Amino acid sequence: MRRYTLLHIKDKREPFVPFYRHYFFNLFKKKKSPAVNLRPGAMTPEQVKKRVEELGVGKVVEIIRIGYDGTIDDIPMIVEITNIWSDGFSGKVINVEREIIEESSQLMVYAKKGGGSIEFKFTDGDIKEIVESKDAEELSSARDISALVEILGALESGDRVLVAYYDKRHQGTVNVEGSLLEKNPEAKTFRILIERINNVELENKIERELNIESDLVIDISLV
Repeated sequence: MRRYTLLHIKDKREPFVPFYRHYFFNLFKKKKSPAVNLRPGAMTPEQVKKRVEELGVGKVVEIIRIGYDGTIDDIPMIVEITNIWSDGFSGKVINVEREIIEESSQLMVYAKKGGGSIEFKFTDGDIKEIVESKDAEELSSARDISALVEILGALESGDRVLVAYYDKRHQGTVNVEGSLLEKNPEAKTFRILIERINNVELENKIERELNIESDLVIDISLV
């Protein structure tokens, strides 16, 4: 009669862990911080966050960014901060250039830079500087009106000039370039045929009269 020996086979399968336990433990796993590729000269995510939180929602700021090739923006982006969250912030772009150009054209297609809203992440790594935009009162008190009148008096009709002034309606500084048509230093006024706005060539030239005092002219220079 044959004898059979019962062998005890050890079950090598892993113990069953319910799905909800996997899900529960995953909630507490430490997430890896996203990699930050800072461009040379850019603020760190911590510096950007601290600065934005210091300024707060509702502030109009000037943001200078750094391009992929390392070039720095010539003209800052003017933004009104509309929201701040843990990873970034959003803002309404104040584009004086676009609004002035579009007001002078029925087609409304000449401005190269857009408006609308924009979102930033603290980890973008391309912000060089964030400063609060100067308002009309600050600019007005910082100007030397007598010096501006003296410069205007030295210019001649037909001269190509670069004029910087604060546009009260659009809440921003604009740089216009064109030909001086007329001047009246005693009245602190002059007329200019605007051909470029913030380095954007206009298809339709704009004739504009400016008053050094009331139009908050900041600078007048010969091109």
